Amino acid sequence: MKKDKDKSLLDDRRFSIPLSILLAVALWMVVTMVINPNQSTTIYNVPVDFTYNSTSYTSKGLDIVNNPQKNVSLKLEGNGYDLSGLKAEDFVVYPDYSSVNGPGEVTLPLRVLVRDSTSQVKASVNKDERVTVVFDSVEEKTFTVQVQASDLTIADGYKLQGTVASPSMVTVSGPASEVDRIDRIVARVEPSSDLENMSESKIKTVTLEAQDAEGEALSLQYTTMDTTVVDVTINIYQTKELPLVVNFINVPEGFDLNTLKYSLSQETMVVSGKPETLESLTELAVSDFDLSTFEMDKSYSLNVNLPKGVESKDNVKTITLSFDTTGLASRTLNVTNIRTINTPDGYSVKVNDTRVANVTLIGPEDELEELSPSSVVATVDMSQSQVVEGTESLSASISVPSSSTIFAVGSYSVECSITVDSGS
Repeated sequence: MKKDKDKSLLDDRRFSIPLSILLAVALWMVVTMVINPNQSTTIYNVPVDFTYNSTSYTSKGLDIVNNPQKNVSLKLEGNGYDLSGLKAEDFVVYPDYSSVNGPGEVTLPLRVLVRDSTSQVKASVNKDERVTVVFDSVEEKTFTVQVQASDLTIADGYKLQGTVASPSMVTVSGPASEVDRIDRIVARVEPSSDLENMSESKIKTVTLEAQDAEGEALSLQYTTMDTTVVDVTINIYQTKELPLVVNFINVPEGFDLNTLKYSLSQETMVVSGKPETLESLTELAVSDFDLSTFEMDKSYSLNVNLPKGVESKDNVKTITLSFDTTGLASRTLNVTNIRTINTPDGYSVKVNDTRVANVTLIGPEDELEELSPSSVVATVDMSQSQVVEGTESLSASISVPSSSTIFAVGSYSVECSITVDSGS
């Protein structure tokens, strides 16, 4: 019994065998990780960082234009302890730009940087892989998008009003050698069944195309656009022929405009516009004609007043108004028949002038010869003036109540005294 108690735990095979194995593994690890430094391993899919140390080429006015991408595998050497747990993120793989001096395509060796500066691990690119990089000076230009839509067919009674690209501007960026070849950026609308016999506006999504000065499409290897497609609005307007009319102003009371013999240089005008705009139009008015400015044997140029969104198909902007003055004459006389109308309550008006001198009348010659000066009336309409107490020269309109064919030309005024009624 005493001899069994004196036996050590190490004498127990159930304990000594596992312990021996554990010590052997530990000894192996010490040997491989510390004593034997010549271990190696490989890390795969490490990306090449093309921006690292980029100042070495940007300082020369260059930039990379071919957007290179590459992953490589790294061979690592060192003791097992240092090698354990290393990942791709622990290294920077970058091209050696030291040989880059100007634009062009170059093949560059790769260098490896271990991020942990205290590490004793040596890293190199497997198989001495290299990268091909294209350098050039980078240029940026902005172009207005030009729409080409020459093969559209338009229905009768309609017209192509125009095309609009959205966005209307595009910026290109790339090597100067490519960008300088671009003369225009074009949105070319290709023929399709929905663009035949068009009678309404449409929007088409179109891919942009870079063209040279001869209109040939350019194949740009490295140049990019800030947008590659645009929406092209194809505006289709309806056309309509409308009669032209002139509006006369300062027409004396009782005068019949139908007695005037006048004509326009064209009686109708073909206009275009959105169908919903043209639908309600039955005529087009030219600028107002002031009858008081009439002169014998004279023609007048009047602007055509087109509603918003309506355009002349033939780009006509003015119309000539002409009068047939056959049988007309003029007569100058003094008007003594002066009256006031529309005097506001609380005021009194006294006409100080006894006559309106040198009034010019236009009308049929035989009527003018027989016209009595007393038949001509000068009317001061107080509603057309700001009534204040005092003496003022007020505008007077001339009319011949007994005739519908005689009118006055020129402007006239009379002096009036305006007082406030007592008790007001």
